[in-house]
Amino acid sequence: MRPADPSTPLILRSRVPGNAGGGSLLDYLAARFPYHTRAQWADEILAGRIRVDGGVPLAGQRLRAGAEVAYTRPHAEPFVDDRIGVLHEDADLLVVDKPAHLPMHADGPFVRATLINLLRTQRREPELSLVHRLDRETSGVCVVARTAAARAHLPNEFAARGVLKRYLAVVHGHVAGDFRCDEPIGRARESSVAVRRAVGAAALAPEPASTDFVVVERGHDVTLLRCEPRTGRTHQIRVHLESVGHPIVGDKLYGRTDAEFVAFVRAVKQSGDVRTTVGSGPDRHLLHASSLQFVHPRTNELVTYESPLPALFRERLMAAP
Repeated sequence: MRPADPSTPLILRSRVPGNAGGGSLLDYLAARFPYHTRAQWADEILAGRIRVDGGVPLAGQRLRAGAEVAYTRPHAEPFVDDRIGVLHEDADLLVVDKPAHLPMHADGPFVRATLINLLRTQRREPELSLVHRLDRETSGVCVVARTAAARAHLPNEFAARGVLKRYLAVVHGHVAGDFRCDEPIGRARESSVAVRRAVGAAALAPEPASTDFVVVERGHDVTLLRCEPRTGRTHQIRVHLESVGHPIVGDKLYGRTDAEFVAFVRAVKQSGDVRTTVGSGPDRHLLHASSLQFVHPRTNELVTYESPLPALFRERLMAAP
Protein backbone atom coordinates (compact mmCIF):
# COMPACT_ATOMS: atom_id res chain seq x y z
CA MET A 1 0.00 0.00 0.00
CA ARG A 2 1.16 3.50 -0.75
CA PRO A 3 0.98 6.14 2.03
CA ALA A 4 1.03 9.89 1.56
CA ASP A 5 4.49 11.28 0.79
CA PRO A 6 4.78 14.94 1.78
CA SER A 7 8.39 15.19 0.57
CA THR A 8 7.73 14.43 -3.09
CA PRO A 9 7.93 17.59 -5.22
CA LEU A 10 5.44 18.30 -7.98
CA ILE A 11 6.52 20.35 -11.00
CA LEU A 12 3.75 22.37 -12.66
CA ARG A 13 4.59 23.80 -16.09
CA SER A 14 2.90 26.40 -18.27
CA ARG A 15 3.61 28.27 -21.49
CA VAL A 16 3.27 32.04 -21.56
CA PRO A 17 0.51 32.91 -24.08
CA GLY A 18 0.94 35.65 -26.66
CA ASN A 19 -1.21 38.15 -24.81
CA ALA A 20 1.00 37.86 -21.70
CA GLY A 21 4.27 38.39 -23.53
CA GLY A 22 6.18 41.45 -22.31
CA GLY A 23 4.54 41.42 -18.87
CA SER A 24 6.36 40.67 -15.63
CA LEU A 25 6.67 37.19 -14.15
CA LEU A 26 4.87 38.24 -10.97
CA ASP A 27 1.98 39.76 -12.93
CA TYR A 28 1.68 36.59 -15.00
CA LEU A 29 1.65 34.24 -12.00
CA ALA A 30 -0.83 36.33 -10.00
CA ALA A 31 -3.26 36.62 -12.92
CA ARG A 32 -2.90 33.10 -14.33
CA PHE A 33 -2.82 31.11 -11.07
CA PRO A 34 -5.01 32.81 -8.44
CA TYR A 35 -4.76 29.93 -5.97
CA HIS A 36 -1.84 31.98 -4.51
CA THR A 37 -2.01 35.68 -3.73
CA ARG A 38 0.40 38.11 -5.37
CA ALA A 39 2.43 38.25 -2.14
CA GLN A 40 2.57 34.46 -1.95
CA TRP A 41 3.83 34.23 -5.53
CA ALA A 42 6.52 36.79 -4.70
CA ASP A 43 7.59 34.55 -1.81
CA GLU A 44 7.68 31.50 -4.10
CA ILE A 45 9.94 33.36 -6.53
CA LEU A 46 12.27 34.43 -3.72
CA ALA A 47 12.37 30.84 -2.41
CA GLY A 48 13.70 29.68 -5.78
CA ARG A 49 10.71 27.50 -6.62
CA ILE A 50 10.03 29.22 -9.97
CA ARG A 51 12.04 28.71 -13.14
CA VAL A 52 11.67 30.48 -16.49
CA ASP A 53 13.11 28.50 -19.39
CA GLY A 54 15.21 26.67 -16.82
CA GLY A 55 16.74 29.79 -15.31
CA VAL A 56 16.24 31.46 -11.92
CA PRO A 57 14.18 34.64 -12.49
CA LEU A 58 13.40 37.84 -10.62
CA ALA A 59 9.83 38.88 -9.89
CA GLY A 60 10.04 41.78 -12.33
CA GLN A 61 11.54 39.76 -15.17
CA ARG A 62 9.75 40.39 -18.47
CA LEU A 63 8.42 37.27 -20.11
CA ARG A 64 8.50 36.40 -23.77
CA ALA A 65 5.53 34.72 -25.38
CA GLY A 66 6.08 30.96 -25.40
CA ALA A 67 8.45 30.92 -22.43
CA GLU A 68 8.13 27.93 -20.09
CA VAL A 69 7.34 28.76 -16.48
CA ALA A 70 7.91 25.86 -14.07
CA TYR A 71 6.76 25.82 -10.45
CA THR A 72 8.22 23.19 -8.09
CA ARG A 73 6.34 22.65 -4.87
CA PRO A 74 6.00 19.94 -2.22
CA HIS A 75 2.95 17.81 -2.82
CA ALA A 76 1.34 15.46 -0.32
CA GLU A 77 -1.03 12.84 -1.71
CA PRO A 78 -3.40 10.86 0.51
CA PHE A 79 -3.07 7.12 1.14
CA VAL A 80 -4.00 4.86 -1.76
CA ASP A 81 -4.21 1.09 -2.03
CA ASP A 82 -1.86 0.35 -4.93
CA ARG A 83 -2.30 -3.45 -4.94
CA ILE A 84 -3.62 -3.68 -8.51
CA GLY A 85 -4.38 -7.22 -9.67
CA VAL A 86 -4.12 -8.22 -13.34
CA LEU A 87 -7.10 -10.28 -14.56
CA HIS A 88 -6.16 -10.47 -18.25
CA GLU A 89 -3.77 -8.95 -20.75
CA ASP A 90 -3.24 -9.24 -24.48
CA ALA A 91 -1.84 -7.01 -27.22
CA ASP A 92 -4.84 -4.66 -27.05
CA LEU A 93 -6.16 -4.78 -23.49
CA LEU A 94 -5.10 -4.76 -19.90
CA VAL A 95 -7.89 -5.84 -17.56
CA VAL A 96 -7.19 -5.15 -13.90
CA ASP A 97 -8.82 -5.59 -10.51
CA LYS A 98 -8.91 -2.12 -8.98
CA PRO A 99 -8.78 -1.92 -5.19
CA ALA A 100 -10.94 0.52 -3.26
CA HIS A 101 -9.22 3.74 -2.18
CA LEU A 102 -7.53 4.17 -5.54
CA PRO A 103 -8.76 6.90 -7.91
CA MET A 104 -8.79 6.09 -11.61
CA HIS A 105 -7.27 9.39 -12.73
CA ALA A 106 -5.90 12.68 -11.37
CA ASP A 107 -8.46 14.40 -9.18
CA GLY A 108 -8.00 16.97 -6.39
CA PRO A 109 -5.06 15.92 -4.19
CA PHE A 110 -4.44 12.78 -6.27
CA VAL A 111 -1.89 13.45 -9.03
CA ARG A 112 0.54 10.54 -9.20
CA ALA A 113 -1.22 8.02 -6.97
CA THR A 114 -3.88 7.02 -9.49
CA LEU A 115 -4.70 3.76 -11.24
CA ILE A 116 -3.65 4.96 -14.69
CA ASN A 117 -0.43 6.65 -13.56
CA LEU A 118 0.64 3.67 -11.44
CA LEU A 119 0.01 1.28 -14.34
CA ARG A 120 1.86 3.46 -16.83
CA THR A 121 4.81 3.78 -14.46
CA GLN A 122 4.99 0.21 -13.14
CA ARG A 123 4.56 -1.38 -16.57
CA ARG A 124 6.54 1.27 -18.47
CA GLU A 125 3.66 1.74 -20.88
CA PRO A 126 2.98 5.49 -21.15
CA GLU A 127 0.40 4.90 -23.90
CA LEU A 128 -2.05 3.08 -21.59
CA SER A 129 -5.43 4.81 -21.64
CA LEU A 130 -8.60 4.63 -19.53
CA VAL A 131 -11.80 3.80 -21.41
CA HIS A 132 -14.28 3.99 -18.52
CA ARG A 133 -14.48 5.11 -14.89
CA LEU A 134 -15.19 3.75 -11.42
CA ASP A 135 -15.60 5.84 -8.27
CA ARG A 136 -12.53 5.89 -6.03
CA GLU A 137 -14.16 3.66 -3.37
CA THR A 138 -15.60 1.21 -5.90
CA SER A 139 -13.43 -1.84 -6.47
CA GLY A 140 -13.42 -4.33 -9.31
CA VAL A 141 -12.95 -4.88 -13.02
CA CYS A 142 -11.37 -2.09 -15.08
CA VAL A 143 -10.36 -2.23 -18.73
CA VAL A 144 -7.39 -0.21 -19.99
CA ALA A 145 -6.56 0.21 -23.68
CA ARG A 146 -3.03 -0.55 -24.88
CA THR A 147 -3.39 0.26 -28.60
CA ALA A 148 -4.85 3.02 -30.75
CA ALA A 149 -7.45 0.59 -32.08
CA ALA A 150 -8.62 -0.29 -28.58
CA ARG A 151 -8.66 3.38 -27.56
CA ALA A 152 -10.90 4.11 -30.53
CA HIS A 153 -13.22 1.10 -30.13
CA LEU A 154 -13.85 0.65 -26.40
CA PRO A 155 -15.12 4.13 -25.42
CA ASN A 156 -17.70 3.82 -28.19
CA GLU A 157 -18.76 0.44 -26.82
CA PHE A 158 -19.33 1.96 -23.38
CA ALA A 159 -21.09 5.03 -24.78
CA ALA A 160 -23.36 2.92 -26.99
CA ARG A 161 -24.23 0.66 -24.04
CA GLY A 162 -22.63 -2.29 -25.78
CA VAL A 163 -20.96 -3.33 -22.52
CA LEU A 164 -22.75 -5.51 -19.98
CA LYS A 165 -21.70 -4.25 -16.55
CA ARG A 166 -22.49 -6.18 -13.38
CA TYR A 167 -21.86 -4.92 -9.86
CA LEU A 168 -22.31 -6.41 -6.41
CA ALA A 169 -23.50 -4.21 -3.56
CA VAL A 170 -24.20 -4.77 0.12
CA VAL A 171 -27.16 -2.56 1.04
CA HIS A 172 -28.93 -1.67 4.25
CA GLY A 173 -32.09 -3.63 5.06
CA HIS A 174 -33.80 -6.70 3.66
CA VAL A 175 -34.73 -6.26 0.00
CA ALA A 176 -37.98 -8.08 -0.65
CA GLY A 177 -37.13 -9.33 -4.15
CA ASP A 178 -35.70 -8.55 -7.55
CA PHE A 179 -36.73 -5.21 -9.04
CA ARG A 180 -35.96 -2.56 -11.65
CA CYS A 181 -35.58 1.15 -10.95
CA ASP A 182 -36.35 3.48 -13.86
CA GLU A 183 -36.21 6.80 -12.03
CA PRO A 184 -34.52 9.56 -14.08
CA ILE A 185 -31.39 11.08 -12.50
CA GLY A 186 -30.05 14.64 -12.36
CA ARG A 187 -28.25 17.00 -10.00
CA ALA A 188 -29.92 17.18 -6.59
CA ARG A 189 -32.18 20.24 -6.59
CA GLU A 190 -32.08 21.02 -2.85
CA SER A 191 -28.51 19.92 -2.03
CA SER A 192 -25.54 22.14 -1.27
CA VAL A 193 -23.22 19.29 -2.28
CA ALA A 194 -22.37 19.78 -5.95
CA VAL A 195 -21.68 16.11 -6.69
CA ARG A 196 -24.94 14.81 -5.21
CA ARG A 197 -27.50 13.38 -7.62
CA ALA A 198 -31.19 12.72 -7.06
CA VAL A 199 -34.18 11.17 -8.86
CA GLY A 200 -37.44 12.45 -10.27
CA ALA A 201 -38.82 15.73 -8.97
CA ALA A 202 -35.84 16.15 -6.62
CA ALA A 203 -33.48 16.34 -9.62
CA LEU A 204 -32.53 19.22 -11.90
CA ALA A 205 -32.80 18.33 -15.61
CA PRO A 206 -33.18 14.60 -14.91
CA GLU A 207 -32.15 12.17 -17.64
CA PRO A 208 -33.49 8.66 -18.22
CA ALA A 209 -31.85 5.98 -16.08
CA SER A 210 -32.54 2.29 -15.56
CA THR A 211 -30.97 -0.32 -13.27
CA ASP A 212 -31.90 -3.95 -12.63
CA PHE A 213 -31.36 -5.38 -9.13
CA VAL A 214 -31.28 -9.08 -8.22
CA VAL A 215 -31.19 -10.42 -4.66
CA VAL A 216 -28.16 -12.70 -4.24
CA GLU A 217 -28.04 -13.24 -0.48
CA ARG A 218 -29.37 -11.78 2.77
CA GLY A 219 -27.59 -11.19 6.05
CA HIS A 220 -28.96 -10.12 9.42
CA ASP A 221 -29.74 -6.53 8.43
CA VAL A 222 -28.25 -6.26 4.95
CA THR A 223 -28.75 -7.68 1.45
CA LEU A 224 -26.25 -8.55 -1.26
CA LEU A 225 -27.57 -7.39 -4.63
CA ARG A 226 -26.41 -7.89 -8.19
CA CYS A 227 -26.79 -4.57 -9.98
CA GLU A 228 -26.98 -4.18 -13.77
CA PRO A 229 -27.14 -0.55 -14.95
CA ARG A 230 -28.79 -0.18 -18.36
CA THR A 231 -27.72 3.46 -18.63
CA GLY A 232 -24.62 5.30 -17.47
CA ARG A 233 -25.61 8.22 -15.24
CA THR A 234 -23.28 9.57 -12.57
CA HIS A 235 -23.60 7.58 -9.30
CA GLN A 236 -26.51 5.71 -10.89
CA ILE A 237 -26.52 2.56 -8.75
CA ARG A 238 -25.94 4.51 -5.54
CA VAL A 239 -28.71 7.02 -6.33
CA HIS A 240 -31.25 4.38 -7.34
CA LEU A 241 -30.60 2.34 -4.20
CA GLU A 242 -31.00 5.40 -1.98
CA SER A 243 -34.27 6.24 -3.76
CA VAL A 244 -35.81 2.88 -2.81
CA GLY A 245 -34.66 3.07 0.81
CA HIS A 246 -31.71 0.67 0.57
CA PRO A 247 -28.52 2.79 0.40
CA ILE A 248 -25.18 1.03 0.06
CA VAL A 249 -23.40 0.17 3.30
CA GLY A 250 -20.51 2.57 3.85
CA ASP A 251 -21.73 5.22 1.40
CA LYS A 252 -20.63 8.64 2.70
CA LEU A 253 -23.00 10.62 0.45
CA TYR A 254 -26.16 8.69 -0.34
CA GLY A 255 -28.43 7.74 2.52
CA ARG A 256 -26.92 10.63 4.52
CA THR A 257 -27.51 14.34 4.93
CA ASP A 258 -25.44 17.08 3.35
CA ALA A 259 -24.14 17.96 6.82
CA GLU A 260 -22.87 14.41 7.37
CA PHE A 261 -21.08 14.39 4.03
CA VAL A 262 -19.51 17.80 4.63
CA ALA A 263 -18.32 16.63 8.06
CA PHE A 264 -16.74 13.58 6.42
CA VAL A 265 -14.93 15.74 3.84
CA ARG A 266 -13.71 18.06 6.59
CA ALA A 267 -12.39 15.10 8.61
CA VAL A 268 -10.53 13.75 5.55
CA LYS A 269 -8.91 17.13 4.93
CA GLN A 270 -7.82 17.40 8.55
CA SER A 271 -6.43 13.86 8.75
CA GLY A 272 -5.17 13.53 5.19
CA ASP A 273 -6.60 9.99 5.16
CA VAL A 274 -9.46 9.06 2.83
CA ARG A 275 -10.09 5.93 4.92
CA THR A 276 -11.97 8.05 7.45
CA THR A 277 -15.16 6.28 8.50
CA VAL A 278 -18.61 7.63 9.23
CA GLY A 279 -20.07 6.24 12.44
CA SER A 280 -19.51 2.49 12.76
CA GLY A 281 -19.54 1.85 9.02
CA PRO A 282 -16.68 0.50 6.88
CA ASP A 283 -14.10 2.89 5.43
CA ARG A 284 -15.44 2.36 1.89
CA HIS A 285 -18.81 1.90 0.26
CA LEU A 286 -19.55 -1.75 -0.45
CA LEU A 287 -19.94 -1.54 -4.23
CA HIS A 288 -17.85 -3.83 -6.44
CA ALA A 289 -17.61 -4.04 -10.25
CA SER A 290 -17.83 -7.82 -10.52
CA SER A 291 -17.81 -8.33 -14.30
CA LEU A 292 -17.61 -6.69 -17.70
CA GLN A 293 -18.73 -8.25 -20.98
CA PHE A 294 -18.05 -6.68 -24.38
CA VAL A 295 -16.86 -7.34 -27.93
CA HIS A 296 -13.08 -7.58 -28.13
CA PRO A 297 -11.69 -4.80 -30.39
CA ARG A 298 -9.42 -7.15 -32.39
CA THR A 299 -11.08 -10.58 -32.41
CA ASN A 300 -14.73 -9.37 -32.42
CA GLU A 301 -15.46 -12.14 -29.93
CA LEU A 302 -17.67 -11.61 -26.90
CA VAL A 303 -15.40 -11.65 -23.84
CA THR A 304 -16.16 -11.57 -20.12
CA TYR A 305 -13.82 -10.60 -17.28
CA GLU A 306 -14.70 -11.14 -13.63
CA SER A 307 -13.48 -10.16 -10.17
CA PRO A 308 -14.41 -12.15 -7.03
CA LEU A 309 -16.42 -10.71 -4.16
CA PRO A 310 -14.11 -8.86 -1.72
CA ALA A 311 -13.72 -10.46 1.71
CA LEU A 312 -15.10 -7.34 3.41
CA PHE A 313 -18.47 -7.87 1.71
CA ARG A 314 -18.69 -11.44 2.99
CA GLU A 315 -17.71 -10.33 6.49
CA ARG A 316 -20.52 -7.76 6.53
CA LEU A 317 -23.05 -10.32 5.31
CA MET A 318 -22.00 -12.77 8.02
CA ALA A 319 -21.91 -10.21 10.85
CA ALA A 320 -23.87 -11.28 13.91
CA PRO A 321 -26.83 -9.17 15.09
